Amino acid sequence: MPKKILIVDDDVGLAEEMAEILRDEGYWVESASDSSQGEKLIKENTHDIYLLDYKMSGLSGVDLLRKVKEKNSNSAVFIISGRPFIEKLLKEENVLHLLSGVVKKPFEISDLITQIETVLGNERAGP
Repeated sequence: MPKKILIVDDDVGLAEEMAEILRDEGYWVESASDSSQGEKLIKENTHDIYLLDYKMSGLSGVDLLRKVKEKNSNSAVFIISGRPFIEKLLKEENVLHLLSGVVKKPFEISDLITQIETVLGNERAGP
């Protein structure tokens, strides 16, 4: 069974591009274009990897991170951000230690895939 990834990013173009490439890599991918839709998918489903945009209207990526960790503390979560000094901001919000990684925009999708595979132990899932 393919590993499940949830992408929550209000940059619809980026989210769609990530989803398409990750599907081509053998992952099962769901995406949400806003934090309320993302929150709903977090409550309804369990995913192996969560890719959350740091800054969105409504709930932030950090708010969603906390919801994911309340549901399953072992879930792998990445924050995606174009903000400079994002690690410092996440440390100040006392959540850096909860993350599997930080993805800085702009990024190479191959680097993201490497980070995901590292977290999953190279266990991609799809045939």
